Amino acid sequence: GLGSSGAAIIAGAMLVGALCDTEIPTETILRYATELEGHADNVAAALYGGWVVHCIKEDGEVLAVKRRWPTDIKVIVVTPHFLLETKKARAVLPHSVDRADAVHNMQRIALFSAALEARADDLLWEAMQDRLHQRYRAPLVPGLAEALATPRRDGLLGLALSGAGPSVLALARYGFEEISKSIGDCFHHHGLETTVRLLAIDDEGQRVTLR
Repeated sequence: GLGSSGAAIIAGAMLVGALCDTEIPTETILRYATELEGHADNVAAALYGGWVVHCIKEDGEVLAVKRRWPTDIKVIVVTPHFLLETKKARAVLPHSVDRADAVHNMQRIALFSAALEARADDLLWEAMQDRLHQRYRAPLVPGLAEALATPRRDGLLGLALSGAGPSVLALARYGFEEISKSIGDCFHHHGLETTVRLLAIDDEGQRVTLR
């Protein structure tokens, strides 16, 4: 759930450009990378860095806007040592959703963007509440439901399933060790080990370094 496949596609495209000594337009890379990945979420973020909002037009063109991520908000990723195939995680999702649930998530997408822009960090917790996929995927991993229900505490701004899982992503300003332990213990109680990563958002995006 960390977007490695999307990052690999962007890396491949940049490598082709470097080896052929040609600069491929960013918009071209984004469009074809999106076609290969199946969606633009990961490839747009890997390509531009920072915080990227995007949509795909009916003709396949990808529209993307990059915003700067607040440097004081860090990302904690807790990954249980449990194999969860993306195909399986997608298969449990319903083919249709209740209108109220769709509206719920649309409201919170808008709230998340507005809260980051306005630095209204206290609103991020509500902005990260989901009704479209987490409750369906939580039963697939022992301890995941408990991890996603981690209570609010000082320093913790919000948490969510990272991609299709099984990693849990938390946004925090401080208290990183305590927050990581609180989430990790949910998996440990089910006999699963975890890997914890404390990450800062890369604002630069793709670049090629020749040595």
